Amino acid sequence: MKKIIKLLTLSVLLISINNMAQAQAPNGQQTQKGRISGTVVRTDKKPVEFATITLLRVKDSSLVKGAIASVEGKYEFEGIPGGRYLVAAVNMGMKKTFSVPFTVNGAPVKVPALVLSEDTRNLKEVNVTAKRPFIEQKADKMVVNVENSVVAAGGTAMEVLQQSPGVQVDKDDNISMRGKNGVIIMIDGKPTNMSAQDVALLLKNMPSSNVDQIELIANPSAKYDAAGNAGIINIKLKKNSTYGTNGSVNIGGGQGKLPKLNTGVSVNHRNEHINVYGSYNYNYNGNFENLDIYRDNMEESGRMVFDQNSYLDKKSNYHGAKAGLDYFINKNHTIGVMANVSLGDWTGKGNSMTWIGNGEAIDSSLKTKTDNRSKWDRQSWNLNYKGRLDTTGKELNIDLDYSRNVDKRNNLLYSAYMDGGGKQYYRGDTTRSLQPSIIDIKTVKIDYTHPLKKEAKLEAGIKLSFVNSDNNSRFDSLKLAQWEYDINRSNYFIYEENVNAAYINYSRQFKKLGVQAGLRAEQTNVKGNSITLQQVNDTSYLNFFPSVFLSYQASTDHQWGVSYSRRLQRPNYNNLNPFEFFLDRYTKAGGNPNLRPQFSSNFELRHTFKSFLNTAIGYSHTNDMLSRILEPGVDPKTGDTTVLVYKYMNVAKRDNVNLNISAPVPVTKWWNSFTNLSVFYNAFETVVSGEQIKRSSGGFYGQTQHTFTLSKTLSAEASFFYVSPQISDEGLFKMKSMYAFNIGFSQQVLKKKGTVKLNVNDVFNTQRFRGEYSTANRDVSLGTRWDSRQIRASFTYRFGNSNVKEARNRKTGLEDELNRVK
Repeated sequence: MKKIIKLLTLSVLLISINNMAQAQAPNGQQTQKGRISGTVVRTDKKPVEFATITLLRVKDSSLVKGAIASVEGKYEFEGIPGGRYLVAAVNMGMKKTFSVPFTVNGAPVKVPALVLSEDTRNLKEVNVTAKRPFIEQKADKMVVNVENSVVAAGGTAMEVLQQSPGVQVDKDDNISMRGKNGVIIMIDGKPTNMSAQDVALLLKNMPSSNVDQIELIANPSAKYDAAGNAGIINIKLKKNSTYGTNGSVNIGGGQGKLPKLNTGVSVNHRNEHINVYGSYNYNYNGNFENLDIYRDNMEESGRMVFDQNSYLDKKSNYHGAKAGLDYFINKNHTIGVMANVSLGDWTGKGNSMTWIGNGEAIDSSLKTKTDNRSKWDRQSWNLNYKGRLDTTGKELNIDLDYSRNVDKRNNLLYSAYMDGGGKQYYRGDTTRSLQPSIIDIKTVKIDYTHPLKKEAKLEAGIKLSFVNSDNNSRFDSLKLAQWEYDINRSNYFIYEENVNAAYINYSRQFKKLGVQAGLRAEQTNVKGNSITLQQVNDTSYLNFFPSVFLSYQASTDHQWGVSYSRRLQRPNYNNLNPFEFFLDRYTKAGGNPNLRPQFSSNFELRHTFKSFLNTAIGYSHTNDMLSRILEPGVDPKTGDTTVLVYKYMNVAKRDNVNLNISAPVPVTKWWNSFTNLSVFYNAFETVVSGEQIKRSSGGFYGQTQHTFTLSKTLSAEASFFYVSPQISDEGLFKMKSMYAFNIGFSQQVLKKKGTVKLNVNDVFNTQRFRGEYSTANRDVSLGTRWDSRQIRASFTYRFGNSNVKEARNRKTGLEDELNRVK
């Protein structure tokens, strides 16, 4: 097994981080330093591999350094100032053990072997105050500690998410995990409730310095909303960590083809009765998109080829502020309020040229210019009560939430036909659109926890949500220097939704066997009203979502888990809008009022070896999968059949099988690695325009993180990811491979209160999307590039009392709803 581990590490270059803090003598004066070493063994004298070791001060048990034991169970601490210390060792499924106190006075100290015995109790989550590794594997989720990533410095939340194990972002900014789309994106435990495009825009404008952790939850329990068939990604924003005030300021900038800038400040104050916290962040992001589309159509009149090249110059400004207050009535009862506000604007100016012919000669061309603008204002407010009702551990949590999302989008499109020689011979066509959208969301959520005998627990709760989405799309055409209302493109659409949900969840630990089972019921009432088309869709449905989780501690080396859950994904609000609008003369997009929710059944078998090597095998079957499909269309005015329609449809079914392997491996004292490998197989089956379509392929995703400790204050990081050719969920494109290499350096300054980071992302400029799509009479190939190669620098300074306890990281009731805001 040792050889396998080393071979796996060196062959895929996997890397994890174990940065260690430096210590001072209790009086603050540096004294003669020494080295501490020792081993960790089991009761049968065999070494404990990869045990967690912590060095503590005897005086107050405060943490000095942390380390991970080697395969031989050995550990070592260097450069330790003189003083009195003790060492603690712990490993999953084993009791924590402490050494006897000892003194460091400059000479090497050999600690007697620490003996770990099996712990038959259920091992709960262990909180370590040492610097966290970049990636942590926990029983129910994988945690990415963003603050400890060098290559993430000065970037955006989206770029960090792309570097997270098993996470992929496709050409349309759709986020998938382990090869499955439909991921729910949450921020601080509450879903964003926005479309994939708007979530991407939010994350692209959010500075990475504002992100603390990313939690990857592959199979959520019944406690979570049933929405999302591919799990949950929870992005936890920073809150500052006895009483007092602390905070941090940061500034960063980058340069690719276009410039980027981000800055922010956060402050936290805590005393006996209140905790007040707040943060502000600003981000400017310049980006571009190069889009090439080649269409080869076989029409009744003959072959028609469209060769389109587009360039879009993008600029965005983002202002985000968060503030909250927790009032501690007493040690058992807390009331809190929290507000999130984000303001921003986005502009995208594009130029496109499409050459049209029969594949042998060009007979005409279409020139298009676009000016797209968007301004948004998103606010969410939360009132929370959390109480411990008695000494047995009964807890009650109540959330009242309100969110308003206002988005004003404007578009100006000019197009003109030209002959084969590039001479204009048709009058240009100019169109403008005004598309304001207001989405109001109100939720009430109550969760109750009731401890039972014999390490059992019962959880139950209810949630009510009310959504109103008001979308008014007005299109005007320029006719003889006058704007005329275009009734064929304009549409006023109102969507109303009410979801009433309740769940019950039971868990218990039977020595080595852990059991959790739950059932969630959701009753949904929806009404879509296209006032322009006088078309109303009104429906209601009730669904049940069971979930079962089993874990078994077979031995100190092997832990097994198996899980099953049923989930759904509802259409985004704007995708239900029945109206279609033209992007250019031959391409149009729009919604589909007949969209149904997709339902999936998910199975997973998980194994953990020696608390570090994690393997998971999963299978999911999805009915009515939601996917944006390219479909042949017809121009309602001219009857032209060369039009391509891009809209969401319910794919008949999809089957997904996946294998995921991850392992943190310390290569040497100064070199740590983390690896994540995902192998999956997807099969799709649907009908498009009466044609039976079947698509299937295998796929592979691999990522490696390496961290190098170059000195006490200087570290380096390198990462690489590779996505193999596969059939993508979005659009069923047969995509080609995608990969990128990133490097970075981190230097601590100002007595370690400041950090300077420098990094280069996508060093070789290889990150791009290329894909193909074919039907009976139509072949489409697509390629897109963006500003992925960047050099970035950032500086962060932390001030105040670093020991102030952090603000509560609590969830709110805005969970499934915000993920679906358009």
